[in-house]
Amino acid sequence: MTYSVRRLADIVDDTVAWVSVRVADSVPGPEWVSCADVVAEQQAGGDPTYGWRKTVGEDYGREYAIEPPVQIAAMITLMWYVQVPTIVAGVAAAVTGMSPDVSPSSLAFRRHPTAHYPVEIALLTDKVVTVGEAAAQVDAHTRAFLESYRPEVKLGSLQRFGAVKDELWQAIRMPEEAPYADQAAAAFGVSLDEKLRISCCYFYALPNIKACSTCPRFR
Repeated sequence: MTYSVRRLADIVDDTVAWVSVRVADSVPGPEWVSCADVVAEQQAGGDPTYGWRKTVGEDYGREYAIEPPVQIAAMITLMWYVQVPTIVAGVAAAVTGMSPDVSPSSLAFRRHPTAHYPVEIALLTDKVVTVGEAAAQVDAHTRAFLESYRPEVKLGSLQRFGAVKDELWQAIRMPEEAPYADQAAAAFGVSLDEKLRISCCYFYALPNIKACSTCPRFR
């Protein structure tokens, strides 16, 4: 079966409850974030996610009445960013065996105005790729972001790159009907039988918060 980018966008949109996915000819508006711009600014030595992390940290500080450890906002922001290419590619590949192009220049997102996670994703090209090509694009995109991400606190490589595997693992498992899930998992290098995450969000460091059931601290 042949799939258009618009059809793949609809599949992801219907599958993921907390994010809307659309097709656009360009970045839809000033409140949207271009993935290409984020990566380029970081690679040039900038810190385009500083305001994002600061807002997240301040919100947790108000909610829990403490000065939250900086690694929480740093890790949450990292995880939210890599969700953009991994959700699109993982869900689409699991359902169809194909994916929209998820290179930085092909994606933009808009953050939720109060919760701050990516609530809308725009696909900026009509290119459809195989699951193997999608896996290579996810790797190149997230690697470019992670290797230039400098969030004012040390995050080890297992945390950084493990988050990508974790988000892919979750994305591939989301669809109720996913005939290509095994093929997608193999291409993306994840095990669908895994029970615990590789990376940690550090939420357990907040007051009265227990580690989640998939926390890697349970290994």
